[in-house]
Amino acid sequence: MSSLFFWKDWSRGYRLAYLICFIAFIVSIVLFAVAWIRGLSNVVRWDVLSELNELPIIQHTFSDGLLDYSVKGKAYAVSEQFIAGAMQTHPGLATAFLSAICLAFVLLLSAITRFDRIRYLVSMGILILGLAFFRWEMLGLPGLGGNYLFLLLTFVFGSVSYYFHAFRADQLIPVRLVTFGLLMAAVALAIGALSPVKFPALVVVSYGMPVLLVFSIGFIFFIATEIIAGLVWLTSAGRSEGDVPVGQRRVLGLNNFLFISALYLVNLILIWLKNTKSIDWDVLAISPFILYLISVVLGVWGFRRLVQQQDSISFRDAGAYLYAGLALITTLTITYAFATANDPLVEMFEDVIVYTHLAMGVVFIAYILINFLPIYTENLPVYRILYKPKRLELSLFRVAGVFGIAVLLASGGLITFRQGVAGYYNGLGDVYTATGEPQSANAFYQLALEQEFQNHKSNYALASLAVAQNNQTAAAFFYQQALLKQPQPQDYAGLSQTYLQTNLFFEAVKTLQRGIRAFPKNGELQNNLGYLYARTSVADSAYYYLKSATGLAAKSEVPEANLLSFYVRNPKVLAADSSLIKTSRDLSYESYQSNVLALRLLTQADTTQPQKPNWLATEQVEAGLSVGRFASLYNYTLATKRADTSLTSLLLRLSADPVNQDFTDDLLLARAVAEYTNHNHPAAFSLMSQLAEGDDKNGPAYRSLTGLWLMEQGLYRKAAETFGYNTDTTSIYFHAMALTKANDPALAQPLWEAVAKSDPAVAALKEVLYQERKPQTDLEKAFYATYRTDDPNRGAYWETVQEPSLKTVAGVALTNDFLDQLQWRNAQLVLSGLPNSKQVSPVATSLRNVVAIRLSAFRRSVGSAETMAREFILPHYQAERDYWLGQTYERTRRIAQARQAYRQALALAPLNARIVTAAAQLDQQQKKFQPAYELVLTALPFNEDNADLLKTYVMLCLELSLPDYAENGLAKLQSATTLADYQAFVLTYQGKLASIEKNKEKFLQ
Repeated sequence: MSSLFFWKDWSRGYRLAYLICFIAFIVSIVLFAVAWIRGLSNVVRWDVLSELNELPIIQHTFSDGLLDYSVKGKAYAVSEQFIAGAMQTHPGLATAFLSAICLAFVLLLSAITRFDRIRYLVSMGILILGLAFFRWEMLGLPGLGGNYLFLLLTFVFGSVSYYFHAFRADQLIPVRLVTFGLLMAAVALAIGALSPVKFPALVVVSYGMPVLLVFSIGFIFFIATEIIAGLVWLTSAGRSEGDVPVGQRRVLGLNNFLFISALYLVNLILIWLKNTKSIDWDVLAISPFILYLISVVLGVWGFRRLVQQQDSISFRDAGAYLYAGLALITTLTITYAFATANDPLVEMFEDVIVYTHLAMGVVFIAYILINFLPIYTENLPVYRILYKPKRLELSLFRVAGVFGIAVLLASGGLITFRQGVAGYYNGLGDVYTATGEPQSANAFYQLALEQEFQNHKSNYALASLAVAQNNQTAAAFFYQQALLKQPQPQDYAGLSQTYLQTNLFFEAVKTLQRGIRAFPKNGELQNNLGYLYARTSVADSAYYYLKSATGLAAKSEVPEANLLSFYVRNPKVLAADSSLIKTSRDLSYESYQSNVLALRLLTQADTTQPQKPNWLATEQVEAGLSVGRFASLYNYTLATKRADTSLTSLLLRLSADPVNQDFTDDLLLARAVAEYTNHNHPAAFSLMSQLAEGDDKNGPAYRSLTGLWLMEQGLYRKAAETFGYNTDTTSIYFHAMALTKANDPALAQPLWEAVAKSDPAVAALKEVLYQERKPQTDLEKAFYATYRTDDPNRGAYWETVQEPSLKTVAGVALTNDFLDQLQWRNAQLVLSGLPNSKQVSPVATSLRNVVAIRLSAFRRSVGSAETMAREFILPHYQAERDYWLGQTYERTRRIAQARQAYRQALALAPLNARIVTAAAQLDQQQKKFQPAYELVLTALPFNEDNADLLKTYVMLCLELSLPDYAENGLAKLQSATTLADYQAFVLTYQGKLASIEKNKEKFLQ
């Protein structure tokens, strides 16, 4: 173990310095492995392209107990496909890489200064020569054009190096490392600060890549013998057993060494033959990069053994740091090739590793057999004298290895050299891509293709540039070229997308099918193919591929969202298997949540409060909405039944932001829905009017929703006016119903007749309503009893109704009519004849309980009213409950309780004329004229035919000294009430006006 952790016997300073280098070496290996595993993902990420799909739904519905009313609207489902992103460049990666290279050069400079004179001069000459080829002039430093910067760097580092070598040889290696490190940092900071180029590190790395490649190739050649040397140690090292002589130890021996070495060489030969296309076997061979990693790790101890046995340099003072520096340069250069997906460089390194290890492996075995065969046969530890040959020096065999490598290179037509050149041009293309110069980038990538026309990086980068310029034809060509040699899933996705952009749908499908055959476990391609099938009638294939993608895609939430989108756009699939709805998972992904809400809106099966999208509940909401966020926000607003002022505030802010202009109308609609849910009905109707105005396409839909809301709030005249702008059959039917509910059957008759021509059910109701025949069914009888208020005998039909809910609703209508006529005994009789509430619908139960509270108010029975108010009443009828409870309190002189009840009723129905009138009159009695006036003024535009509200308005105008407004209100009252009622109010009005004038005169006196 002492030889394994050889540095533990060094002094503290040396040990610390070497451990830092060793840690950097280990980190480089880890980065190497990560970049290798990630492959093309290092520079090409999977983006997600979201698409909104309109989904027809029932947007709003309500029931009056007899009939159901609903209007159609739309929800949004989100479908998504994976898009292979453009080839990215990472200047930050180049900066980190250059920083590590600087560290490696610090190690090399520090080690070289400990060499003897000849080795020092040769080594410094190599470093200076490499420095000369870094193209420093490309940095454009002011006053240091041409070779001046190179000469300055040579002088600075050369003089410091020579100082340590010639004058301060006594300085310890840690001092040299710190000195060169600080000097390197100062130079790097100065260059970075002075250089006008955008990414100086990227420029230096890209233009200096040939130097790094030469250093890396030299190092790979140097360590190519380490695996064979390791096998020598493995087969010649043994453990002594007691007093057994060294030569009689138990070792694996020469035969095992030759056998294992032969397997190793056969592996290399198979890789070489496969790479040169000499064979096309699907052989299982160890990757050359694994061989490199094994070699570079073994070299830590192998190089130490070499310098110790040859006694050339001190390993502690120089050798350790020389090896660490070269290992860092080589490992990180290969890592950078992986990280930039520069496949020509990757293939070049692969060939270099194979050629060097194969050639040097053969000659090194020959070296061992020639020099140490007798020692091997005697089972002696050959590794201890491996670099002390008795016959031929290792350098001779290295020369032979160089010739062997040259032969192997020539056998491949120098493709390895051309790949290196192509990789260099690719790096320059990255420079100009990063700096936003596509024409220059395109030129360098084309030069790379001239060297290696099948290289993936150049073709994909050119395809990315073509897509950016919207040249889909060129993009398709380069994607096809990228598929020739090293196809990747991103290539198939990119090619498919170009076909979609040029309306070649079936070509896009075929491309994805080819991609899945090549990469059967790629979830992104599976998702995209399922996405395309979902746009056709091939539902089974769409389901199959989307379901398969959920377990394979890195972002599994995308196919999960697509599955839900597929369900909501294919109701027949849901109808065939309703259990699919229950497969929804609790994912925080916005598109998935929007589709969950869309499914809820479509099925209308779940009446519970929907879950708020996570991004709304937990994150700071940004001004710009993505497709997924917009859809989830819109669908949630339609689905929620809970008042939420923060939601309306958010919708206001988002709809006002220009960045969301593509969603403006939908955000306004969602805001209107949210305001209606918050019972801010004036704001909701104002927004809907704004949307409908000037929108010929969507205006009828907006007016239909507005009309239904108005009818639900009992604003029948306003609803009829709104429906009157539409010409569709449903709107005409709603128009007729609104006028019928407003007790104007004469005006509604032509509308009923128009709809009856195309709808037998409506025709039947029309015939009953206009006494063309007697009602027969329970619905017809209840309908007649409810709306034919001019027939005093309609109660006889009501008594024959058998269906409990219909009987209850019609009975409530009769009860209200009797109470309007102050016939409370008849009302009580009808109410007592209603069916048991357990047998009727929630709407009928609510209506029954509300009218019971009204009867209690008429009788001034507070206890009875409060008892009935605690009974079940749907939210839609709670405003009426609070109003009649307030009437009970007011009639029994409980003014504070009455005011509270009215406030609760107003919060739910701020436009209800009866509620507003009662609340305003109570405030008027309390001399609170301004609040009362504001209440009436809000409700009046929606109730201009309500006589009581107009009377209250006129009187409040007089109280607030607004005589002109009072005159206008009086004029409107004349057309809203009977002549007798109007004349009676005029007397009251004149008396009030005279009283005001009299008080004014007294004040002036």
